[in-house]
Amino acid sequence: MDIDIMMERLNAAFGANRPIFTDEILNEFAELSRPRVFQLLKKAEGEGKLSRFSQGVYFIPTRTRYGTSVLSVEDVVKKKYVANRGEINGVYGGLQLRQSFHLTDQVPSAIEVVTNRETTWVRSKRVKNRLVILRKARAPITKDNADAYTLLELFCDLDMEEYFANRPAQKEVIRFVRDRGIKSKDVFSLAASFPSKATRNIVASGIVHEFA
Repeated sequence: MDIDIMMERLNAAFGANRPIFTDEILNEFAELSRPRVFQLLKKAEGEGKLSRFSQGVYFIPTRTRYGTSVLSVEDVVKKKYVANRGEINGVYGGLQLRQSFHLTDQVPSAIEVVTNRETTWVRSKRVKNRLVILRKARAPITKDNADAYTLLELFCDLDMEEYFANRPAQKEVIRFVRDRGIKSKDVFSLAASFPSKATRNIVASGIVHEFA
């Protein structure tokens, strides 16, 4: 196999400017030996057809008006810990979650994720120049319950006085519940995995009346 064929297959399978993990590449070229795959990767990287974002993470670069494209930390974190090809493994937490519901104007300096792919309750790591905070999911996060999990995560540590004083945040929560079609059974089936405060806050907010 030559480099051009390899790149055609990688582009067809993953596309340009998207994170590609080493194990995905090894699976894609299962007919080749591991040393041969890494030999091809090194050659492709040397020719500028493939770029390495960090150890174990590659991407197919493109040319832009500003030069060669780069991969964002956010995209790598999302694929590894949140969502990959329709499989949901996590949700966002912390300031990023609060910001998405208009509960803060503060720009998060760290990316915080609650994920199935973490085995310790909380761990911090550096990905390039960004701090990433990983939290172990309280219950398995799936495509079917990710929205309900997000809601419980939001209300778990929410200051309700702050919430009731923030009309845009209330409207955004209601919009989220309606748009995602969140059902009461989805929320309350997860509630036992969260501190009781999360359920109390949800009930107090009145959004239970918006559940499908």
